[in-house]
Amino acid sequence: MKWTVQVNLPSDIPVVGVEIIPSVRVINPALEDIPAHSFSFSWYRFLKRIACSVHCDKLATVQCACCARLNLQVEESYHCSTSCFLNEWKNHLERHLRAAETFNTNDGQEARKTRSCGSWSAVVYEDAKRWEQEKEWMKVGSSKYYIPTMDDIGAILRLEYAAMDSKGSLFFPISTIQTKPVIVAPDSISRCIIQCPLNGQSFNPKGHSSTDLTFSVLSYNILADMYASMGRHSYCPTWALVWEYRRNKLLHEIIQYDADIICLQEVQDVHFENFFKPELTKCGYSAMYKKKTQPIYSKGQSTIDGCATFYRHKLFKEIMKYELEFGKTASKLVEALEPHLIKDSYRLFKDNVALVAILETPNNERTHDFFQSRICVANTHIFANIDCPDVKLFQVVKLVTGLEKIVDCQIPLLICGDFNSLPSSDPHRFIVTGRCDPISNGVEDPCGIFNHLKLCHSIPLVSAYASFLVTLGVEEQQKRMNTEANEPQFTNFTPWFSGTLDYIFYTADSLRVEGLLELVDRESLGAGIPSTIWPSDHIALMANFRLKPPTRFKRCSQPPPLDPWQIGSK
Repeated sequence: MKWTVQVNLPSDIPVVGVEIIPSVRVINPALEDIPAHSFSFSWYRFLKRIACSVHCDKLATVQCACCARLNLQVEESYHCSTSCFLNEWKNHLERHLRAAETFNTNDGQEARKTRSCGSWSAVVYEDAKRWEQEKEWMKVGSSKYYIPTMDDIGAILRLEYAAMDSKGSLFFPISTIQTKPVIVAPDSISRCIIQCPLNGQSFNPKGHSSTDLTFSVLSYNILADMYASMGRHSYCPTWALVWEYRRNKLLHEIIQYDADIICLQEVQDVHFENFFKPELTKCGYSAMYKKKTQPIYSKGQSTIDGCATFYRHKLFKEIMKYELEFGKTASKLVEALEPHLIKDSYRLFKDNVALVAILETPNNERTHDFFQSRICVANTHIFANIDCPDVKLFQVVKLVTGLEKIVDCQIPLLICGDFNSLPSSDPHRFIVTGRCDPISNGVEDPCGIFNHLKLCHSIPLVSAYASFLVTLGVEEQQKRMNTEANEPQFTNFTPWFSGTLDYIFYTADSLRVEGLLELVDRESLGAGIPSTIWPSDHIALMANFRLKPPTRFKRCSQPPPLDPWQIGSK
């Protein structure tokens, strides 16, 4: 046959409620034209739930190959793991020898087969091959995809597939692929909001109006599937890295937080359109998305990620949106460089983006004196390479420079995202102090761009999580803070790196932090994330805000700028 059909499952361990989407492709080594064809699929559930012969409370995942071939002592041939089988091997081998003696008197050929099953390598089937009889399989589906149910717990699934030509004849023989027993996903760990009264004071309802605008903001790098599939997370079980598993966990977590504004990073374009946008629309959110400018090749196709912002449409409406591409903003800067430095300017043309939206509350009872309050929300993902601190600073400075023009219109500002910069870095220092001196800090400037950047700003930006350090009664949270940097000890946690890269910054003269999503202790994360419980290598950050009343913050009716970065607005 000139061609073959290759079918792979995303994982050999199915999980209840997680859609199984097999990858199917026709391989043609001869590079000849493949005739028109279609596929048929059938899913079956193995009716027997077989227990381990040693640990009766555990399901079997390994069977002795010798026992399976010869149908010897079938009930005693199953084990819950290879280590279980190894520990029991001495006793198991004695069963083989006793069976050999029986066959020796009745059937010399069978005896020789049994005696040949003495080595470890010939004994174990890692894919848990079962004593299979057709009457023990029940058909449960006839489409390409299958979602295991509670009825499937502990059962093995089998996918039967075939390819047919345009006349309905078999184009490729019927083949099967089999899973390990279906499992139930572990429960997620709930995180609660910790109240943060100003300067540790108790909440005073007389100091607030029932019409004050209060809202919550969530920022979360969800770990794009294209990066989770690169083999960097071998510490996480393969089945927990499957996108269909992680997306369910992510959606459940995001919905549970119930934020009014959601800023996500590393959202693949197809996942935004086909999953997050429709699912969160059902929950009352409007959505916007900005993808990066350069796709990468992953899983046999070109794919790209970006930033997605969602807002509760009953609370806000969009009045302006800006899409910032940092590669484009580099063009004018490069034109101003000295000729001998231009050759290294390629390092500035990265595909990172920012999505900036100005939202307005409808004229309703929630706003103070029926004033239509506006806020600006910036969502960004800064370049990650640790060897390019100049590029990180360039992107952050460009972002803040444009945002400063919006703040000049008396619009409160929130900046959320993954900045890929530690609290001690120049990008962080620039944001929270309003200035930085990278040259004095020893940062290399191979393109000579620092002399062309406005390394100061006048926006009173503060990190939301710094509020934990001025709040009484939150000692456990303060233990999880870096008190020198006024930031969490980490937001990204893997076996090889632990540090804070994600932030929520806000304008302190117009907004007040009233609550923060509790931080996570290292012990609860195990060796690193993602894991079976945590679906990303980052943790989510969330803050509750109150818009300060007009007497504390001067509002004006000046319209926001149409083009703060001089690159065109949408």
